Amino acid sequence: MTIFQSMILGIVQGVTEFLPVSSSGHLVLFGSWLGISETGILFEVLLHAATLGAVMVFFFPALRSLTIAKIGLLLLGTIPAAAVGLLLKSQIEVLFDSITLVAFALLITAAINLGIGYYAKRAQDKTVDRSSAVFIGLAQALAITPGISRSGSTILAGLSSGLSRTAAFEFSFLLSIPAIGGALLLLLRDVARAEAVLPPVAPMFVGFIAAFLTGLLSLGLLKKMLLGNHFILFSWYTASVAIGALILEFGL
Repeated sequence: MTIFQSMILGIVQGVTEFLPVSSSGHLVLFGSWLGISETGILFEVLLHAATLGAVMVFFFPALRSLTIAKIGLLLLGTIPAAAVGLLLKSQIEVLFDSITLVAFALLITAAINLGIGYYAKRAQDKTVDRSSAVFIGLAQALAITPGISRSGSTILAGLSSGLSRTAAFEFSFLLSIPAIGGALLLLLRDVARAEAVLPPVAPMFVGFIAAFLTGLLSLGLLKKMLLGNHFILFSWYTASVAIGALILEFGL
């Protein structure tokens, strides 16, 4: 993998990890279009570490003020995705080989973004409770499927549970910390088992920095888009990418 390819994948990871467009779906598509069949476990570890760092920096004030009750709600919301990820890991990995499946999942993400636009206009002012934490956690578990946006699914679940836009945004991304951290630990376990050889440092460093910086920018952009209720743009985008991928896949 070249420095240019690693930079592109880092930018794709940083932008799509947080925007409601599905990072997993975009990495599958861009990896295919760039002719990269395998990025390597260590590179995946670095990309996850970069986006984990970005969300922790962005939400540092919220993390500092976490209460025991809020931590409990985050743990409760983490259980569904953790269970699905651990029990169905091998089955989920197979899904990453299908461009067609990713494209149809991106169409679901387009519908999710339409739903966010609908509920954002009718947002209430509830705070997160046990039932909404579980509901948002179930949405996060669904988003393990490549092509379905984690942030989109969880924000929609939060808004439809009666949370305010700010509360839905914050809980969605605080919930992403254990999710990304768990994925990172699983990748590190795979690294230890595979005894991976360290690839060239330069591409890995460039990919990490690209993912971290674009991740921070994406979080700021997403918050403005949600508060301004402009999610229709994400819906049009994901639908366009999905249709484009299907056209290229089937040579239409």
